[in-house]
Amino acid sequence: MRFASSKLLRVAYASVAVTVLAQAADIAMPNIKPGLWQVTTNPQMSGQLPIPDDQLAKMPPEQRARIEAAVQASANKPRVYRECMTPEKIARGFEIDRHGEDSSCQRKVITSSSSELKLHDECTKPEGKSITDVHFKVKGGEQMNGQITAVITSGTKTMTVNSTVQGKWLGASCGTVTDAELQK
Repeated sequence: MRFASSKLLRVAYASVAVTVLAQAADIAMPNIKPGLWQVTTNPQMSGQLPIPDDQLAKMPPEQRARIEAAVQASANKPRVYRECMTPEKIARGFEIDRHGEDSSCQRKVITSSSSELKLHDECTKPEGKSITDVHFKVKGGEQMNGQITAVITSGTKTMTVNSTVQGKWLGASCGTVTDAELQK
């Protein structure tokens, strides 16, 4: 279960981090305005939860049903966030390097400019494999749209999450928002 939930959190984090476009040296800084951004994500999940059969066998049927229902319900609902993009956060590159020093993950930067980013990540671990493709476009420093596709496999089970992401700059002041906050 740890593998499935951590992978889902990574996908969710990638969707939330609207302008998460640059940390590695080979990724260009995005041309976005600092301030308050509204980010809408629309994830669509299909397939089976990539929970290993041995872990599923240990779960009571009620717990298994609750987990599957919770993931299905949360994964296919649009989410709206407000995120404060400070100059410091932009300068740090939004910490896109999700894998850190994890040698089981490989990243390929396909396109990197101030207005577009395409990444392809592959992680292969004993508990399964994940492939994530990210494509973001920034328009005029005030709008962003993107697509994130993640395919997560464990044993014979594969789950696909396709997320569209749209962001718009709301203004220079973040008001009371200090990081990212779920609106609905």
